Amino acid sequence: MGERLRYGDSYRETVALADGRKVRLRPIRPDDKALLEEGFEAMSDEARYARFMTHKTNLSERELRYLTEVDGVDHFALIALHARVVSRDRGVGTARFVRLNDDRTTAEPAVTIIDAFHGQGLGGLLLGRLLEAAWERDVRRFRFELLAGNVAMKKLVESLSDEAEFGPSGDGCLVASFPILEPDRTPTEPNLLKRSALFRVLAQVARADVTLRPRVTSPPDEPK
Repeated sequence: MGERLRYGDSYRETVALADGRKVRLRPIRPDDKALLEEGFEAMSDEARYARFMTHKTNLSERELRYLTEVDGVDHFALIALHARVVSRDRGVGTARFVRLNDDRTTAEPAVTIIDAFHGQGLGGLLLGRLLEAAWERDVRRFRFELLAGNVAMKKLVESLSDEAEFGPSGDGCLVASFPILEPDRTPTEPNLLKRSALFRVLAQVARADVTLRPRVTSPPDEPK
């Protein structure tokens, strides 16, 4: 299936960020574990907590396997690489989705950028590619759980209710579900992407107005 898709195994793209730095995008591979470990070390404690909802000092071998050994269909992931002159490329961001078991048209997304590359448009670029890759794989909605105060929830519902669906998760969280546009309507450039409901909610996440429950970045519980 991968070679029939734009975002298959052979996908490669080089993009320029707002400050002129260039990064290369490609699907993540099993041998990227060291790159993910290095990227994790480059994240601040606050960024790590926001992504994993716990104070983590390292990624376990099980987590690294889960994050890099993906099938490219039900669990799809891109990595952004920044070339360095005197050493190997550095991983500076990832974008992934994991399809829900009980709804094959819906997936949970996650976009992670190391601190040194915040504010340069990389998150928007990765999200745009992730939306297109999801559509190619018959995913039609992105879903995630939000941890937020009542004020943030109310703002989200008021500003995004025309495009998003919201509901309680049963444990004090809010479940948000956003439609994915067809490829020729998917805004891949940052100025267009900022108008989408999905981008606006992720912008609130980045400002810590709303916190995601990041189950997509953690492996499922092992069978007992």
